[in-house]
Amino acid sequence: MSREEWQEQDLLTAARETPLANLALHLGYEMKQWLETATSALPETLRITRARYDRSWTEGLLRELGGKPLSWGQEEFAWQMPFARGKAPDERSKYLMALLHETGRITRQEAASMLPVVVLDPQPGHIVLDMCAAPGSKATQIAEALEPSGIVVANEPVSGRVNMLVSNRGRLSTANMLINQQDGRHIGRIPPPGYDGIVADVPCTGTATTRKNRNVWWNWTPKDSRTLFRLQVDITRRGATLLRPGGNLVYSTCSMDPCENEAVVAQLLRELPYLELVDIDPHPLEGLTLQPGFDDWDVLDQSGTPLTGEEEVPKATFLQPEHMSPSMRIRWHDSFETDIDEQLESNIRKQLTKCRRLRHHDNDTGGFFVARFRHVPEATPEGIARTYIRNRKRIADSGWEPLILDHPEPNRHTIYAAEPEVIEEAALRYGIQSQHWSWWSRGKRLNIAPTMVHERIFNQQCPNKRGNLWPAGTFHPLKLIHVGLPAFTKKRGGWRSRQEAIPSLQPLITESKYVVSPEMLTRLLQGWAPLMEEFNEEFIPIFSEGPLLLSCLLPCGEALVSAWTGARLTLMVDEKGRDVLRLKLGMPFVSEEEE
Repeated sequence: MSREEWQEQDLLTAARETPLANLALHLGYEMKQWLETATSALPETLRITRARYDRSWTEGLLRELGGKPLSWGQEEFAWQMPFARGKAPDERSKYLMALLHETGRITRQEAASMLPVVVLDPQPGHIVLDMCAAPGSKATQIAEALEPSGIVVANEPVSGRVNMLVSNRGRLSTANMLINQQDGRHIGRIPPPGYDGIVADVPCTGTATTRKNRNVWWNWTPKDSRTLFRLQVDITRRGATLLRPGGNLVYSTCSMDPCENEAVVAQLLRELPYLELVDIDPHPLEGLTLQPGFDDWDVLDQSGTPLTGEEEVPKATFLQPEHMSPSMRIRWHDSFETDIDEQLESNIRKQLTKCRRLRHHDNDTGGFFVARFRHVPEATPEGIARTYIRNRKRIADSGWEPLILDHPEPNRHTIYAAEPEVIEEAALRYGIQSQHWSWWSRGKRLNIAPTMVHERIFNQQCPNKRGNLWPAGTFHPLKLIHVGLPAFTKKRGGWRSRQEAIPSLQPLITESKYVVSPEMLTRLLQGWAPLMEEFNEEFIPIFSEGPLLLSCLLPCGEALVSAWTGARLTLMVDEKGRDVLRLKLGMPFVSEEEE
């Protein structure tokens, strides 16, 4: 069917005739319910930012718009609105949803894509790797779960998509994210023992995203999944080598095809005997209907029709033994002239039902697949990630002593630990206890991150693949381009706090704050920029030219607002930030005033 023919038909009718529908049929989906849901628009779902001082205000606004927490989201972090994705009923509702998202109070995110992080269950104090992180919804979800002390290394190989990670980091004021740019198949090490947790939400065909990406209906054929299989295995295998014993790795896709899901899981179990597939704890997902993974599945031709094994398989389908279920591999092994360990295949088959599938029609969501691996501690008594084992054995067996390598040559992305005097200057201005953070310098910006960044990564030696050691004082062999959150900018000789960092800094700032009344803040938002002489003399000594923060006690808590003092006092807040304040003060938006 051509694209033009598909576009001219009713989607539900056209979808029934696609290879994708045949895939669902042979997976045993209830076709009427599945098709009706899979061709409809997604509901608007979101993740609320839990650490904001005005969370209760945000929740109240969402409830006014008809939103409700999803039953399975612990601590009411996940919400669903009473309208389709991007289809708020009126202009004000649309603007409010955009305003809450753009100011970091919510993250508009498909409910299904929240699953991998919930399944991983990262804990404060952990170092977690997100292998394919852009645009950043999962990476920021991990970062929230790790607060106040853990860190997430958010990796993305594509430069254009890295920008989305940077944007989301700033939007949510995320201080515990390290943004890395490497091919996930070759991502650099961190110092031993390795990562505590890993999310491998790998590139896939997106066959479960039919509700937001309708082109999938007429684009997909089984060979598309097979062409991605090796990439998916290789990315996840690299992650597994970086995982410390006892750590967990979650593999996930937004695909329905077993070739991208259970087949990848099975291949990882064949190649990496130190991994085990573990049961997914149902308690954090209580109220969400999930199906077990498949332990057997059909091999499909390009139209989605099962092959029997009697016909010759066309080379154009890219079919390999690894794409088949364990039992199918045993039945077909003569056709591929491969040796099969039947006992291993039987053991793998028994494990595959520990995977979980989210189907469109079971919960009114998109589709998703998740599997949770564990690095078995007993399999690696050395207590370190497998990537280091070969090097350790080389040293132990030969008596060879590793070399301490020179620091790598700096480049435009090199990040430096901030000098003590620079830290003191910024910290003293705002009354911040500097030991709460590690501080990083890049150009005229000063970034903050958890102290673990310095203690567990930057200030440790890290072995290379030959067993020699990169010295302390570098992030190499990672290729980090951003560490933590830009908190201060050098301007006119002083360090000015950045508005995007205020939510992270707010609990620690004790200086350079000036208390204003709601009435005064209202006047400033209306455009008043008073001369400093207009203040009472008792307040004038507080001000010197440069940045300060206005503190205004509102019913939802203390609002900190960036300002600048010179001849006049002016607000240094963008229009979105001003509209949030206007909303809290009962003022109209600028657009509403124009009406």
